[in-house]
Amino acid sequence: MGEHRAWEAIVDRHLPVVNAVARSYRLSAPDREDAVQTVWLTLNQHLPRLRSPELLRAWLRRVTRDVCGRQRRQSARLRPVDPQSLPRDASAGAPSPESAYLRKEERDELRRAVLRLTDPGERRAALLYLDGNAGEPLAPDGPRSADGPGDPRAATNQRRRMLRRLRRLLEEPT
Repeated sequence: MGEHRAWEAIVDRHLPVVNAVARSYRLSAPDREDAVQTVWLTLNQHLPRLRSPELLRAWLRRVTRDVCGRQRRQSARLRPVDPQSLPRDASAGAPSPESAYLRKEERDELRRAVLRLTDPGERRAALLYLDGNAGEPLAPDGPRSADGPGDPRAATNQRRRMLRRLRRLLEEPT
């Protein structure tokens, strides 16, 4: 029973100092209470090793500063953040790994279909388009002719035929 009263006397005597140091760190009430509780737990663990009672107040101040600093750092790491308040960076528009993988799979499948085209001119035109526009989808009118400028209607018809063949090749089971 004497130890319990002695502990209460120590806490009653030094609690204002511990609370004052903890308040100076401007922690939230729950964080400050946790820090103060940790200080008393630390004192309880180290009390048998303390040899100079006159140094207890200074020891409590130092331990309280250490615990409150640790608590502040931990709270800063765990503070919830509104995602809308975060700055937009370049990686925000980057595709997810899943969508990048799916896009690669689509391009590989399209390349395999192009290689199955029988007309070497169509194959060359399609491969030229794929290599030149690695990240872009096919244009509505298809790739440009590999042979260069010529009759625009003939080139358009050639592209349409090539796209139809590619669609059929892609729809065929492999």
